[in-house]
Amino acid sequence: MVSTTDALLSKYDKEFKKATEHPLTKELCQGTLKDATLYAYLAQDLQFFEQGLRLLCKLTALAPTAESLITLAKKIGFFANSENNYFQDALELLAPSVNESKRELLKTELVGRIKNYVDFQVEMTDDNKYTYAELVTYLWCAEEVYWKWAHDSPRAAHLHWKYQTWIDLHDGEHFQVWCEFLKKEVDRYTVEEVEKSFERTLKAEFEFFEESYNA
Repeated sequence: MVSTTDALLSKYDKEFKKATEHPLTKELCQGTLKDATLYAYLAQDLQFFEQGLRLLCKLTALAPTAESLITLAKKIGFFANSENNYFQDALELLAPSVNESKRELLKTELVGRIKNYVDFQVEMTDDNKYTYAELVTYLWCAEEVYWKWAHDSPRAAHLHWKYQTWIDLHDGEHFQVWCEFLKKEVDRYTVEEVEKSFERTLKAEFEFFEESYNA
């Protein structure tokens, strides 16, 4: 029997490939992504990350089992420490590549369709109509996209830490185990219960890369 997650990845194979083989992530893994583009991407992602952390807290509170609760709670602490330090250090390093007015814009406002994605996060956080199944599917889809590009994209040797650290945060055993946990959580539910959440998130992930790359 095909699992829910495998069925979704098969049905949306073309869309998943577009999101995981975007020029932004390809160039990041090759060390050729322009500093100004990396700055735009990370400045926007920091705003996304902060709202995502609020959503993860809600998801954790809705966890259906003690195992799920503990796993999700531990991840909150990991994200708050590891990713937040990287954002601060990388944005400081990259700041000279962007003029002051644009830096302020990218740090305080959401551009284009990225705002739509964060609005979706806010909606999921604030509106009680969303089920655990839908919320965990959003998170699995988003993380699976990152695992795929970070793990599979051709990578140049001796990358600068501004690239390598971001890749490392989304590759390796720690992230694979995290994605496998989320996959199991989604597989508790039927395709019909979670497909809409998956489709919307996958589209938004691609649009995030597109907007950041062209910011």
